[in-house]
Amino acid sequence: MEAKLFELLKRDHRQVEKWMTQIEDGAESEREDLFTTLQDALEKHMQLEEKHFYPQLQKINQLKGLAADAFEEHEKVKNFLSQLEDLDVDDDEWISTFSEMRQDIMHHVQDEEKKIFPGCTQYMKAQLLQEIGEKCIEEKERSTSARSAKKGKSPKR
Repeated sequence: MEAKLFELLKRDHRQVEKWMTQIEDGAESEREDLFTTLQDALEKHMQLEEKHFYPQLQKINQLKGLAADAFEEHEKVKNFLSQLEDLDVDDDEWISTFSEMRQDIMHHVQDEEKKIFPGCTQYMKAQLLQEIGEKCIEEKERSTSARSAKKGKSPKR
């Protein structure tokens, strides 16, 4: 069912929102580790959407514009992430850039959940949405397994 795809993406959205709140409200000492976690999650989430989901949206006239906007919003987030990497997490510029990125991400999430997902339900076949969901879940599981395997290795000396 298409719900698997939307559940997966919404679960990612809620987790990203949680990390962004922790970064803004939490201890400065935890900011860098939380940001690294957030950045990794955002990159994987965007990659899934860009590889499996958005290309399908582009094939449907009624969703082409939303897909183009979503790709553009992803590029903005990637630029923000790059800028943030080059700044100190305790720098005022880092904090203001992060806040700006957060606003853009929240806007993007709203667009996806309020416009794109309902549009998919209206214009895409349930079977296609199910297939996209399965591909995204499989890739996410592979990615998580690979990451777990890396963490299990002893550090190089």
